[in-house]
This record gives sequence, C-alpha cells and structure tokens, in this order.
Amino acid sequence: MKVSERLEKIPPYLFAEIDRKIAEAKAKGFDIISLGIGDPDTPTLAPVVEEMHKAIDNPKNHDYPPYNGTEKFRKAACDWMQRRFGVELNPDTEMLANIGSKEAIAHIFFAFVDKGDYTLVPDPGYPVYKNATIFAGGIPYSMPLKEENGFLPDFDRIPEDIARKSKLMFLNYPNNPTGAVADLDFYKKAVDFCKKYDILLCSDMAYSEMTFDGYKAPSVLQVEGAMDVAIEFYSHSKSYNMTGWRVGFVCGNKDAVKALGTIKNNIDSGTFKAIQDAATVAFSVDNSIIENLNKMYQERRDVAENGLRELGWNIKPSKATFYLWLPVPKGMTSEEFVTLMLEKAHVVVPPGNGYGQYGEGYFRIALTKDAQTIKECIRRMKEAGIRYN
Repeated sequence: MKVSERLEKIPPYLFAEIDRKIAEAKAKGFDIISLGIGDPDTPTLAPVVEEMHKAIDNPKNHDYPPYNGTEKFRKAACDWMQRRFGVELNPDTEMLANIGSKEAIAHIFFAFVDKGDYTLVPDPGYPVYKNATIFAGGIPYSMPLKEENGFLPDFDRIPEDIARKSKLMFLNYPNNPTGAVADLDFYKKAVDFCKKYDILLCSDMAYSEMTFDGYKAPSVLQVEGAMDVAIEFYSHSKSYNMTGWRVGFVCGNKDAVKALGTIKNNIDSGTFKAIQDAATVAFSVDNSIIENLNKMYQERRDVAENGLRELGWNIKPSKATFYLWLPVPKGMTSEEFVTLMLEKAHVVVPPGNGYGQYGEGYFRIALTKDAQTIKECIRRMKEAGIRYN
C-alpha cells in the first residue's frame, strides 16, 4: 500500500534513529552511555505521585474529562502563571489543558496553516515545528539560530514576501537544542514583528523552570500587547520529571486557544482526570524541590563543561536547560563526530544537523546521567583521543 505524500516528506524522527543506533551497538556487546534524549533520569516528584495514588482510586475520575481540561487544573495553571510571571489569564477562555506540549504543538499547525502557507521555525530547533508544518500542508521557513547572534533569530533577515505569507512563528527559550535564553527586549521585537504581519507567535516554554545561577526565564506574555498575537506552550515533562505522564497547558490569545481547542475536540478526548489532579499538585510543590533539581543539573553541567574544557572546548556556562550545544572538531561533520563518539568512546550524542541544516557542525549533550557517569564519558573521550582542535 502507498502512504500519503506528506508522510514521504517527513525525515526519520531523530530520537527513533538514536534508539536504533543504541540497540545496534549494544547487540555488538558495547557498554553504551547515552547522552542523547532529554528524558529526566530521576523520579517524578513525590507529592505528584502521592496525589496520583489517591486520584486514580476516585471513581469520579474514570469518565471522559472536559475537552479543555478540568476546571481545577485550568484554574491552578492560571494561578501559577500569575505567581510566576505576573500574567493574568481567564481559565475559561485563555487556558487549555493538553496531552503534553508535543501534542499541542503539532495540532496548532492544523488550526492555522493551509496548503501553501509559510511558517517561521527556528533552525536548529525541535523537529516537530518543521514536520508538523509539512503535515498541515504548509512550507517551513528556517530562521537561522547562529552562535554570533546568541542563537536568537534575526527578524530583519526574514524576506518581506515570506513574512506576509506566514501564519505562525515558533520561538523556544530556554532553547532546545542550544540552551540559549531570551530576554523581554527580544520578545518585544518578536511581538512587534508578528503584529506587523498578522502572525500567531507560539512560544514553547518546555524548559521554563530549568535554569541556573539565579537566572529566571521570562514569558512572552509579559510583553505589553502580547496577548493580541501570542500563545505559550508549557509542559510538566521537564519541570516536574513527568515525561511519561503527558500533561501540560497552552495559554494566551483567546482566539488561538479556541482554535486549538476545536482541533483537539475532534482528535483527542483530553487528559485522564487523575493525571490532571496530580499535575495540579505539581503547580504548588515547594520551590525548594525545583531548586534542588536544578542544583543537580547545575552540578552535572559543571562536571561536563569542566571536562570538555580540558579536552579543548571553549565553553561559557549555560544558563538553562539540561543541554550543552557544542561545535564538533574542525574538519569533521556532525555525523562523523557522533559516529566517532559511538564507535570509539561508546557514548551516544545527537548530531546537530538532526535539528536542522544550521545545526551542522554541532552536537548536543543531554545531562540526563549522574555526575559520575558524565565523568566516565569524559574519561572515555580522553582515552579515545577525542578532542576539540
């Protein structure tokens, strides 16, 4: 049977390919350490698990949930946005529960993109932005994220004709894969640009709480007038170690929230109410729990960065996410370097070009192993003679 043309346009999903390579290497008897996928290696927060035990025993949670999320969850999410960013939201019109932000990100394209429409997506960037554009029949236009610009897109370099034909712009700060951060001045420029060209600004905040050295990530919704053109995607996955639970929320412009809700009403039946109860508790966990998680990642960051400096990499301490985005040694492609890492050091890292053409020449490290394991990775690299030259 023949699959659809849109499916033929989609490249293999990067992390599925990584899983395949890990399996092949393990089959050959190698002890593989994977620093590939951004999946927290510590348990879901204890208060969340405790609430889930209670919520799953409640028969009232066993029927279909409200399509837009339970009132309790939506209200708690609005309260969290107000405490965290000072942003006031209406839980009935400006807040929507989702089955993890990946689902909502993919569906927003179906709500706004018609065949031939353009979308503005970061490159390198989360592959779903580009692939979901293609699924919706649109044309992704890459906004290069270059090191000399702090891995921020330059809106002035977007051609006028492309901007006028664009329906969505995606931004993601703190950023995956680069770890870069953005300030409110940058968001103000983004809001002004999207207002000028009638573009929906989509801000992916999956890593909003994973920050270091006193840095706190801002929300685009703090910018005056942002509610006219912007929505923001939040996930419980990284902040509360809930990757497998599949829960999060989208908030902001009420028309965009309504449009996304209409797509979801016709595709899914919402998030299990017991999970929403547990996710509601996450909003009010003691801040020290989040701080301790970040201290753990910061320690891992320091171990990795110090070890890589010894191997010749020039690294500035990252402020956010549990990713390091690094150049490959001179004279090598991204694919060649990650193959070298796998075959000689038995360490898995993703190639930068898996995140877009402007990721070529880089690789990403996920700090999802403990400090001792990261030290072992550095030891293996030294033993294999892998250095930055």
